[in-house]
Amino acid sequence: MTTSQPAFVDAVPLEADALHRLLQAWFRAEGSDDPAAIRARFDEKFTMVNPAGKVIPFETFSAGLPTMRGSRPTLIMEISNVVVRYLDEATALVTYHERQIQDSGTTDRISTALLIKRADRPTPVWRHLQETWITP
Repeated sequence: MTTSQPAFVDAVPLEADALHRLLQAWFRAEGSDDPAAIRARFDEKFTMVNPAGKVIPFETFSAGLPTMRGSRPTLIMEISNVVVRYLDEATALVTYHERQIQDSGTTDRISTALLIKRADRPTPVWRHLQETWITP
């Protein structure tokens, strides 16, 4: 029996939520304690611009994963309004709304992400992420 992977066009919008489910479990110390599954979702040239404007390269993000496990045990991450803004055979630009809920309160952000198709990965991988706070 062969299991086929979803086409890139179908997999891209699903990936925004899928990654955040994985990250939520990591922050809550649920599931595996091996960060390899998270690291595999990112391209080695990944960069993130967090809501405060700090640029975080993949190496920094990856190295910090072990210290982040279990650091936010009440975290709930909600992803909505995923919109594919650009798509070709190997590249996608998406925007989405992310809400984080925990004991300390709720934060909202709008994110723009560049995902790419790689033959060596079963899902689209994250190449760039820009997060911006949504203020009430």
